[in-house]
Amino acid sequence: MRLITVRESYEPGQVFRLVPLGDIHLGSANCDTKALWDTVLDIKADPNARVIIMGDVIEAIGAKDKRFQSGGIDEKIVNLASIDRIVDVQVEKAADILSHIAGQIWSYGMGNHEATANAAYCSDLSVRILERIGRPECYAGWSAMVRVVFQDGEHRSALRVYHQHGWQAGRKDGAKMNGLDDLMGYIDGCHIYLVGHSHSRLVKTKTKLGANPSFTKEQAITCFGAHTGSFLRTYQEGTVGYGERAGYPPVPIGPLEFLVKPSRAGIEIKAVQ
Repeated sequence: MRLITVRESYEPGQVFRLVPLGDIHLGSANCDTKALWDTVLDIKADPNARVIIMGDVIEAIGAKDKRFQSGGIDEKIVNLASIDRIVDVQVEKAADILSHIAGQIWSYGMGNHEATANAAYCSDLSVRILERIGRPECYAGWSAMVRVVFQDGEHRSALRVYHQHGWQAGRKDGAKMNGLDDLMGYIDGCHIYLVGHSHSRLVKTKTKLGANPSFTKEQAITCFGAHTGSFLRTYQEGTVGYGERAGYPPVPIGPLEFLVKPSRAGIEIKAVQ
């Protein structure tokens, strides 16, 4: 796990949009690249939008991988002439897309697809993408606790976000929510907890008893947890992805987001699903 500190100046009343962006699987024939571009350009157009990358940005399945299927490749991303450098091309294409929002990224985590390819090729694909877009300091590895310090003149307030790619898949949302509830219990002190991997888009709130910053009265503290969604279609006419072979249900395409309003009284958060 890594600790990352980000600093943001803000004006009173300013609201930031936090968009967890992951499970894109760029390069898969089932990746909804139009939805991805729509999301990226929407973020780019909003000066208050910020991004945490959740991993599995690229499909990262080469021809020697047992998961490889030639019909599963997005030929608009990787053509036949590039078949022997699939991962290189996906890194380049992902960097081209993410370069549009490079300055809005708070943190960048890897997923299991990157981790498997990293072990096979002895190369960190997430680092390569970040170097291409000029943001290597955002690298979070598998998980990170991100402290965002909002400053209004002499006053500061801080948002803490824990994120990791995640570990849960399957067909039922109940187990995913229970796992998220556990995570929110044993990782302490964060306002938002983010996990990916499941491709589900789910939000959970958890209220804990605490005290105000000056420790003069008890206070109910509400935190948020989420499975952050995906851009990979489970089912698509003309292709058969691993989600279809495993019998997974369809999932909504695109991310959820959080509205974060810093103030001198603290941090106000609202989830938008």
